[in-house]
Amino acid sequence: MRWLIFLYPWLELWSLIWLGTETTPLLALAWVFGALVAGGAMMRWAGRSSLQRLAQARAGGVLAQELALADVALIFAGLLFAVPGLVSDVLALLVLIRPLRVRMLGRWEQSPPDWSARSAPSEGVIEGEFSVKDAGLDTPKTADTTPLEPPK
Repeated sequence: MRWLIFLYPWLELWSLIWLGTETTPLLALAWVFGALVAGGAMMRWAGRSSLQRLAQARAGGVLAQELALADVALIFAGLLFAVPGLVSDVLALLVLIRPLRVRMLGRWEQSPPDWSARSAPSEGVIEGEFSVKDAGLDTPKTADTTPLEPPK
């Protein structure tokens, strides 16, 4: 993973050099500036539309999570377009294609543990296990759950 982080800027630089040698350096510069402008416009449009949708959802009393996810994906794609290089532009296109985005999120999304099933400890209680070493007993015992008295 560290190598990928180290190599990513070099891949971006290499892709722009390759584009400049295969076409013209002027076209490579135009690509960078065009992608920067397109990315900025996408982020601005997504920000405005998400604020409008949020206001409408707030007035209606609901928040459409899927719409918010689409806006976040559009902002992320705009950010990737703003990064100079062809690799980030390809990644931005992959983020913009909805079936691929859903598939990528499906791989990363893990069901979170059910924290609501646990009862929240009362204030001043630290739950845990301990073992008594002095008496020669190695069996874990549950801690006393009586609340601590506040300091005076």
